[in-house]
Amino acid sequence: MNTQNYSKEQLEKLTEATTKQTEDMMNFGKNGFDAWMKSTNIFMDGAQDMFKSLTEMTNSARETQAAAAKQMMSCKNLNDMTEISTKITQDTMEQAMSNATTLSEKTIKLCMESSEPLNDQMTKTAQETMKKAKKAA
Repeated sequence: MNTQNYSKEQLEKLTEATTKQTEDMMNFGKNGFDAWMKSTNIFMDGAQDMFKSLTEMTNSARETQAAAAKQMMSCKNLNDMTEISTKITQDTMEQAMSNATTLSEKTIKLCMESSEPLNDQMTKTAQETMKKAKKAA
C-alpha cells in the first residue's frame, strides 16, 4: 500500500467524520432552538390566558365590592351591618380561595405544557446519544 494513498484515505475518513459531527451539532442546536421556541410560544399563550383570568377576577372583585358597599349603605341598624359584613367577608374569602385555586391549577398546567417540548427534545437527544455510544463500543 502506498503511503500517499493511505494518508489520503485517512484524511477522507477524518473529513467525513468531522463533517458528520458538525452536522450532528448543527441539528442538535436547531432541534434545541425549535423546542425552545415551541416552549416559549406555549408559555406566552398560557401567560396571556392567566392575565385574562386575573383581569376577570379583578373585575369580578370590583363589582362584588361595589355591591357590598351598596348593601352596607342600606343597613338600618348595627345588627344588619354585622350580618351583612359577616356575609361579605365570608363571600370574599371563598372567592379569594377559589381564585387562588384556579390560578394555581393554571400555573401548574402552564409549567407542564410549556416544558413538554424541551423534555421531548432532551429525551430524543439522550436516546440518540445512547445509540451512538452503543455503536461506538
